[in-house]
Amino acid sequence: MNFSVFHEPWWLSATTGGRFEESVVKLGSSIIGRLPYVMQNMGPFRVVRMPPFTHVLGPVVTAGDGKPQTRLTRRLSIVRDLIDQLPPNFYFHQHLDPSLDDGLALADGLAFQESNFTVSTQYTFDIDCRRDVDEMWAALYLKTRQHIRRAEREYSIRKVDDAKFFVEFYLKNLKASGRVNRIDFSNFYALFSETSTRGCGTILAAFLNDVPIAMTFLVWGHGTMYYLLSTRAVDGQDHGAASLLIWNAMLRAHELGVVLDLDGVYSSGTVRFLSNFGGKIKTRLIIRRSRMPYRALQHVKRYFVRDETHRFT
Repeated sequence: MNFSVFHEPWWLSATTGGRFEESVVKLGSSIIGRLPYVMQNMGPFRVVRMPPFTHVLGPVVTAGDGKPQTRLTRRLSIVRDLIDQLPPNFYFHQHLDPSLDDGLALADGLAFQESNFTVSTQYTFDIDCRRDVDEMWAALYLKTRQHIRRAEREYSIRKVDDAKFFVEFYLKNLKASGRVNRIDFSNFYALFSETSTRGCGTILAAFLNDVPIAMTFLVWGHGTMYYLLSTRAVDGQDHGAASLLIWNAMLRAHELGVVLDLDGVYSSGTVRFLSNFGGKIKTRLIIRRSRMPYRALQHVKRYFVRDETHRFT
């Protein structure tokens, strides 16, 4: 089966405290399809989501051998069976990587669409770090190279082995920026321990003397490293620290012989920044389905939030 580190049973167990479920399709005694998910209760509603810190999930399918059309038809059939096994729910939300299974996973969007799910897109950047380091450096935008050189003189890059240190720094930066934390870190410590033990995760930090300026949590497996979770100080001291961290992540990915996924583009500003590192833009699929009355409740919530915002602006 072709899948990501996020599909690994140990990952799913660590991020959920063992509370994840799967739809499964078998051929004889062999599993040929899996669809992991987390079931949650939100008031009276049951919703299906991805676990925390899990940025792509979706079906894992063994489409077998044969002509492309044969494998496509077989994959669609397996994914439909996985969807049909999902428990009753009012809301479903997962992100899929359509490049899995040599791109055949793109068809998963069609299978979900046929079952009345909505399919939209999310974007990220992939950097092929299997290339020569000089080639990677040359692919950087000129000003980005300048920022990295300057940052190398100012900051030191260190590995951080204390998950609590990372979480406290992350929450401190959110608070300083006036933003609300939306991440449940309760299972982060177990996840960091698992990735450290298995040699597939690390925290890198840029320090100014002994003061942390920026940090990132990197995880990797099955040929891809993910720039999973990053944060930086908001007091104006960051003079290229974020760029330096990405460059060091690229060097680490090069050592491992994997692709670096910069893991999510949410604004034009992010696009401008991340496009400076020589990667290629890549599409993910966002799969959602809302049922009444959950959809109506969410609409009412958005209306009142918007109304309150207008009242105080």
